Amino acid sequence: MESGATTYEAMRRSTRLRAQISVRIVSLDPGVSLNERCQTVVVNCEGCGVRLPRVVVVGLQVSIEDLPGGLSAPGRITSCVALGKDWLVGIELEQRGNIWSIQPTPADWTGGPVPAAVTIAAPQKKGEWPYAIFSGKGEAHPGRK
Repeated sequence: MESGATTYEAMRRSTRLRAQISVRIVSLDPGVSLNERCQTVVVNCEGCGVRLPRVVVVGLQVSIEDLPGGLSAPGRITSCVALGKDWLVGIELEQRGNIWSIQPTPADWTGGPVPAAVTIAAPQKKGEWPYAIFSGKGEAHPGRK
């Protein structure tokens, strides 16, 4: 029996990688005070997910700063999901690219064929957040069945 269900991986525009990269998220709206040092949880060439200690408004224009090489990149908040006392915040980049300096770069980040596998360093403490909520099969949705 075949399933006609589409997986999240098949719908993605590019490979999503688990990576802890230290960045600073700064609001580009002068009316919103946001200047938070945080770490990425997942990254791809369209954006990232970061863990923040506070809620942020979806649609807020931000700058991702202190990237590898001292770069910064504009983006916007696309999601904000409560995870206990913290928030998982999705950020979409204005311009697609490997701003994370990931090497080797996944082939679909540069327009080539989708890679069979990507080598990323394992987390230092297995079972520690955020790795405890991710499976090898795609996104985790705590509380959703």
